Amino acid sequence: MTVLVLVAPGSEEIETVAIVDTLVRARIEVLLASCCPAGLRQIRASRGVQLVADYHIDELTSRDFEAIVVPGGLPGSEAIRDTPLAIDLLREQATLGRWRAAICAAPVVVLQHHDLLGDANVTCHPGFQAQLPTRQLSTARVVTDETHRLVTSQGPGTAIEFALALVRVLRGDEAALAVAGPMVMPPAVTP
Repeated sequence: MTVLVLVAPGSEEIETVAIVDTLVRARIEVLLASCCPAGLRQIRASRGVQLVADYHIDELTSRDFEAIVVPGGLPGSEAIRDTPLAIDLLREQATLGRWRAAICAAPVVVLQHHDLLGDANVTCHPGFQAQLPTRQLSTARVVTDETHRLVTSQGPGTAIEFALALVRVLRGDEAALAVAGPMVMPPAVTP
């Protein structure tokens, strides 16, 4: 099975690339899907880096994903939030009990906006934390809620930890450690 990573103009490039790169290192197939309103695969990320998606979201032929991941960044998170097919896929993923993940602004701007957090324990970028109910909010760098099959994280500086948490939930601790070692991750952030 594959992991779908959603991107749009203004998505955060460090988060996007760190997620894709880390998952690929774990031999997980990744599809990058553009939610560009103009139907384009090439997007300009939040700091001006050009990224080219494998597909535009409208071109996807499968809805069967092991996980769906939403990088943060503005206005990228807002564009994903406003893409009906992206939200349909995220809702379906939750209904099927499959993994979802969001980082930075995306837990609030995308998932909370569409009532896709439930009562999961989550984190997000510190600039958005006040928008989450305190009973759900964690200030941890990465939060994995096994019950809700949801991984959330705070921002670009936590992107590799976030991606390693995804590797852990999808492939296990050994796989996460095998990827983290050659990346020279500090022991404190290695799963």
